[in-house]
Amino acid sequence: MVKREKIAPSFQVPDDIEIDILSRLSVKSLLRFKCVKKSWRNFIEDPVFIAMHLDYYGKSSVGFLLYGSRPYKYIKQYLNCSSIDVSMSIKILFGESPGYMIGSINGLVCLSNNLYFFLKEDKRLSIYICNPSTREILELPECHHAYNDFVLSIGFGFCPKFNDYKVVVVKLLDSVVNVRDPNCCLFSLGVEVYSWNRNSWRSTKIVNPRSVLTTSFQGKGYFNGAFHWGGRNLKSSKRMIMSFQFDEEVFRELNLPNHPDFQEENYFLNALIIEYQNFFSLIIKQKVNMHVYDLWVMKEYGVSDSWIKQLTIEVPVLEDRLMFRPVMSFENNGELLVLSDWYGRIVWYNTKTKQIERSKEVLRGRSIRYKESLVSLSRKKVV
Repeated sequence: MVKREKIAPSFQVPDDIEIDILSRLSVKSLLRFKCVKKSWRNFIEDPVFIAMHLDYYGKSSVGFLLYGSRPYKYIKQYLNCSSIDVSMSIKILFGESPGYMIGSINGLVCLSNNLYFFLKEDKRLSIYICNPSTREILELPECHHAYNDFVLSIGFGFCPKFNDYKVVVVKLLDSVVNVRDPNCCLFSLGVEVYSWNRNSWRSTKIVNPRSVLTTSFQGKGYFNGAFHWGGRNLKSSKRMIMSFQFDEEVFRELNLPNHPDFQEENYFLNALIIEYQNFFSLIIKQKVNMHVYDLWVMKEYGVSDSWIKQLTIEVPVLEDRLMFRPVMSFENNGELLVLSDWYGRIVWYNTKTKQIERSKEVLRGRSIRYKESLVSLSRKKVV
């Protein structure tokens, strides 16, 4: 009689261990693994797992997105000093329009076809939200506007209180001459707020505001539930930071550090907003020494007196003596500063090793912090 060989029982990995392992893998790998078995597909598409993956893997995948316009419009992800395989053509979205990256949160990126322009019948504002890691793109409904409104700025962020992604569009409406003071014009700001949960826009109007947005900073515009721009008080001409709070949908003012470098007319060209060790922070190039950068940290968000100068970073002068401007800083133990030279080429400076590395990549438009995520543009899976 032939003896049958005993088949060793198969080992079944517990679900919680599988989930833990999957939550630490890249988005590219997880999209492939959805085809392995149905249970994995269910895990990967579950909102709870997507949030877990964002927390576990997202922390190690923080880099930045570079918008390029030559030879074609695209966005590319960098992790530390290396370009990784997350590149996405967006020429089909913008055509001949320049295209802008507005901001990024939880792996979603907001794009617009134009900025700083008058709305006309043949010049409309188109806004998109995309996930470069999953290649999903969504065009938002057209916001309310009248022709000749001037689009001042756009912000993008997340509202934790309502678990909602929002876009804010700030427009300059028609101005009129003040009859009491002919040298002074009265004007209004139009504010349009898009809610992902509602999939609609809400319009408000601010008549004769005391402060106005002046520019977009480089770097990380979103922090602590708000988007930030440079601003100015119209009466005193005092420069400040303007923030839009996404939960209350209101503007607030933040004072800049009390330092001469922030009182220069075009200080924002040499400054960028970053998140340094979980603090709202600014990096600015010194006026007296163009190769030295100061890092200012707001120890208590919203409290003006809490600004302190945390670090002073001196970048070595290279042989070509090109000046740099700050572009981005991402958390690599707070060591890496991303700059660009006068030709727009990207430069990495490691503040610990004092080493400079140059890239052939030319910066066109805005660069923003970014981390990979599975956050879906499907309305059934908002995280």
